[in-house]
Amino acid sequence: MIETTKTYRRDLTAEAFVRLEVIYDDTAGTPTYIGYRDADGDLTELNLHPLDLTGLLEMLAPALATKGTRDDL
Repeated sequence: MIETTKTYRRDLTAEAFVRLEVIYDDTAGTPTYIGYRDADGDLTELNLHPLDLTGLLEMLAPALATKGTRDDL
């Protein structure tokens, strides 16, 4: 099993930030972990089955197309 971790962090102030972390492995059928820490430090965690991850990505793709990219903001 090979595990992969990807992290995105956006600083808001010197003390506050938001962070997304995604952890997945190459084993078929295992869940993908998504952690989101908001500016208040509250953590929301999801462990998504591959079918649920697919559903989420299908919903996020049009949202990204509507909102634009980081370069647009």
